[in-house]
Formats: sequence, C-alpha cells, structure tokens
Amino acid sequence: MRRALAFPTVAIALMVLVAGCERPEDPMLRILSSTTSQARVDDITRTTDYLFNETQSDQAEFNNSIASGLNRWSGYSADLFKEEDWQPDASISDLLKEYETLPVIERMEGSSFLSSDGQYLQSIAWISQIVNRIQENPHLRHYELFRLMADNFKPDDNETAPVDALVEKLNPGLDADQAKDLSLALQLFDWVIRNIQLEETPSYTDEEREEMQLVEAETLSASGLAEPGAKRDAWQLLVFARGDYIEKAKLFMMMCHQMDIRTVMFATGEDQTPWVVGVLIGEDYYLFDTRLGLPIPGKDSGFATLAEVQADPELLSKLDLSVKESLADDTEYWVKEDDLKNITGLLYWHPVSVSQRTAVLESNLSKVRNLVLTQRADETAAELPEIDNIDYKPWDISLRTAKFRKVLRESLPKSVSDDALAEKLRWYGPEEGYIIQFNNYRTARARFIRGKFERKKEVQTVNFRDAIESFALLMYEDDVIESLKTDHNLQSMIGIRRVGVTPAEFEQDIASRQAQMRLVRRDAGLFMCQSHFDNGSVSTTAGWIPGLLEEPDVDRWEGALNYLNARAHEGQHRYDEAIESYKAEGPQQHGNLIRARLLKEQIETHYTKKKDVK
Repeated sequence: MRRALAFPTVAIALMVLVAGCERPEDPMLRILSSTTSQARVDDITRTTDYLFNETQSDQAEFNNSIASGLNRWSGYSADLFKEEDWQPDASISDLLKEYETLPVIERMEGSSFLSSDGQYLQSIAWISQIVNRIQENPHLRHYELFRLMADNFKPDDNETAPVDALVEKLNPGLDADQAKDLSLALQLFDWVIRNIQLEETPSYTDEEREEMQLVEAETLSASGLAEPGAKRDAWQLLVFARGDYIEKAKLFMMMCHQMDIRTVMFATGEDQTPWVVGVLIGEDYYLFDTRLGLPIPGKDSGFATLAEVQADPELLSKLDLSVKESLADDTEYWVKEDDLKNITGLLYWHPVSVSQRTAVLESNLSKVRNLVLTQRADETAAELPEIDNIDYKPWDISLRTAKFRKVLRESLPKSVSDDALAEKLRWYGPEEGYIIQFNNYRTARARFIRGKFERKKEVQTVNFRDAIESFALLMYEDDVIESLKTDHNLQSMIGIRRVGVTPAEFEQDIASRQAQMRLVRRDAGLFMCQSHFDNGSVSTTAGWIPGLLEEPDVDRWEGALNYLNARAHEGQHRYDEAIESYKAEGPQQHGNLIRARLLKEQIETHYTKKKDVK
C-alpha cells in the first residue's frame, strides 16, 4: 500500500512546491518594460524642456511638437491612465454641454493631446517661472506707496523678506503665514498691473455688432467678437502684454493658483458683472481690483476685505473722484452699496485644466517639473468658506475665450480671398499677427518672463543674450528699417523669402515687414523698461521712458509707459513727478488718480509729522 501511495504523495508535494514559487521572469519582458519606462521618461522630459525653452520657433510647429511628444508619452502610458482616479467635474457639466462642439470639450476624456494644448501648457510653465523669480527676489522699492502707508516702514537690516514684513505691518491682524500669502498675492498682482497694459473693456452697439461679426451667431464669442474678458487666454496676455481688466484678473488668479492661494472673481448685479478678485486669506477675502490697478484700501491703511466692505460700503464710495481730480463724465467708482447685496463668486478653470490627459500628465510630471496644471471647480468650491449671500459657481470665461479663438482661427485663412472678411480682421495684423511672425520677438519675451535680465560677462554668444539685450536689438532705427530692401542678411533674419516669389510679392512682403518692424521697436522699448524695473533698476527705467514717449508710433503703449514712469519716480522718492505722471489719460486713469491721491496724502502726513517735530 505504501508503494502505491508514493507517487501521488510525491506528485502532490511537487505541485505544492511549484505552486508556492513564482515563475522566472522572461528577460525579454523585463527589457521591454525597462525600454518603455525609459521612453516614457525621455518623451515627457524632452517635451517639458521644450515648454521652458526660451528660443521660440514657428508657433504652429511648436504646438504640434508638444502634442506629438505628449501623445508618444501617453501611448506608452495606458497603465497610468487606468490608475488615475479621474472623473469629470459635476459642477461644470451643464457648461460642457453648452460648448460641446469645441474640440477641447469633445476630447475632455481620454489620453489624446491636442495641438492647442501647447499654448496652455507653456503659459503654465511661464507663470511658474514668474512666480518663482518674484518669490526669490522681492524689491521693496516697487511698493513705495504701501511702505509710506505702513507709517514709513523701514525693514531691519537683516530682514530677508521685506515685502512680507511690510504687508504684516499694514495688516496687523494676520499671522506670519497669512501675511506671507497676502504678500505674495500683492507681488503677483503688482506684476500683472505693471506688465500687462490695461485696455478698454469691449462693448458694441447693435449696429457695430452687425457690421463687425465674422459669422452669424447668437453670442458675441461665437460670432467672432471679443466679449469682456474673452479675447485672450493667459498665453496671449503674456506674449502680447495687453488685456482688459477681466483678462488681467484671469492671469492673476492663475498665478495665485500656482502657489496654492485660493481666489474667486466676485461679480455683482443681476448680470454678474465681474468686479474684483477675492484672495482667500484665513476665512476672509482680500479684494484686488485689476481695473483700478490697486488692492481696495481698507480702513486703517491696510487692504480691505469683503467683510469690511460689506460692513462699511463707504470704503467704495471713497474711490469716487472729485471734480478737482477729474472732469470726466463718469468719476464714480463702478460698484455701489446696492451691488453688494447680490454677489457671486466665480470660480476660474480652463478646459485643458480639467481634462483627464492633464490630470495624468500632472501626476506624472512631478519627477521632471513641478507644475500645477489642473484647476478644478469642484475642488476649489469645496475649499471655500460659506458666506451669507455669496453663491459660488464655475465661470465660463475660458470657454467663451476658446469659442472666440476658434472662430478667429477659422476666419483668418478665409480672409485671404474674402475682402469683406479681411476688412473686419484688419485689427489682427497690428495687434497679434506681426508678433506671431517674429520669432526673435517672442524669444525676447520668453527671456523677460524667465527673468533673464543679466548674463555672465564671459558668455558672449547670441543664444545667451539676456532680455534687455534682446529688446535693444529689436528697437530698429529708421535706417535699419529702410535697409531691409537691400540687406539680404536682415531679410533672412526677419524671415523674408526671395526664392519662389514674384517681384511684386517680394516688394509687398518688404513693405509689410517694415510696418511690422515699426510696431516691434515700440513694443521692445516698453518691454526693455519693464525689464529694468523688474530687475530693480527704477532709475534706469525713469531715464529711458521720457525719450520713448516722444517717439512716433508709441501712442498704443502710452498708458503702460506713463504708469511705469510714475512707478519708477515713486520708487525713487520723486513723489511730485510720480503724481504728475499718474494724471496721464488712459484706461487706468481712474485708479491712477486714486493712487496719486493716496500718495499725496502720505507725503502730507509724513511731511507734517517732520514739521511738528521741528
């Protein structure tokens, strides 16, 4: 019997032994897995490096390269997409249905990247660079008005964060961490106000709408007309350096989000007109007005909160201008006490930021770059305090912008053979088209955004120019512009083709590029001054601007130049000159006159104190 049972017992023992062991790994599978992982890392690294590259190439090629690189990466990453616990935001579902024909909405779910994603991703990369350099190198002289308002604040000699200390002095109810967050918000806000010129908010009569629309549609954006806040995304704002107050607010909110600072756009009235950005510090919102160009002043020289303004609406009526300050038809502040009874908190998000592909990319990007790519309305709403009479809702401004840009993109090629359409799009060339064609212009802007203001003396190659040098080279003199007709090297640099075109086409191209060069040189003059100011050299800024203001073709930048001039004088303690510069006309004049008033009050206060002491 024992011998008969021996075989089954041994067989069972072997089966148990084998069952308890893992099968040896196939070396080919290990090689394949390693190769796939390395390819995945290489693709995401190369692609994100391209986002940060300061040398700008053809924009369409850039967008396609970003999409191709990320699609290669996602092709290797099916497992990552399965692992990511992604669900679409419930709060934006109705908005998604309303704009469902937009490609960016159609592809909300899935792993496929669009060519249009490149500009969104690059704008986030740029925003991260701006935020980092502002944190690393704060300049107290940029905040001279607030320094005076903080009882002529002077930091200790060993103070490493003077702006933080200033904000804490202005707002004594905050603890150190809260003051640090509010200080960073102030610095980001100030960067946007100084470096993105305020434009008038778009508006149209019925007749103008009928004449100017690119296609017939129910809404302005769908008809190819820019609605308030919906003409430009962050990428266009950073490259073109101009926008209305709502667009500037969008950029400011995106910057704060990159640093995990919560913001909402407060809107008033039945039509929910955007008003101010509320920056959440603790359980209350500090109010930053991008139309005014200032944080709303509080009772005791600090910054006003929503609770303070609701309790004391006179804080807003104090922002009216007196007859002595302005003889304009409308000198009252645009929000009244009654408007405060109906406030909506609009939550900013971007269709790319809520997509599945972006969520997976962000969670796997931390090994290469630390970027905050997602911004979800559901998550933001869950983190905000409940306040009586304040309703939060997702903001559709990014969708309206996407709709406008889509109609514009589709209309531009058609305008080549449609004279009526070309006439409606005449604004595009001198506002945007010439910038897209000038790669070296966009390279200079990228260097500015990176804060590359100085280079090592031993580095002399073209590829290592700083922003100031780059802008100086774009400030074309008249004789250089005229020489474009015969200078083959300059023609090549500008991108003019001599082969495969008729003499008439060549002449037309020369004339067109010369007109563009005249626009570029005025842009470059302003941007060079902004570079000096951002780098802390307010005296150099003040030295350049008066000459630029006397140049021809500068009228479209007068608002930014006059404001920067005033800020430079303010930083030099040349207060009377600053006040005079703030009086210049422009879309931000109301806020500039309020700033001049505050500055004058501080001068009189501190002068009187000194006089009384004597």
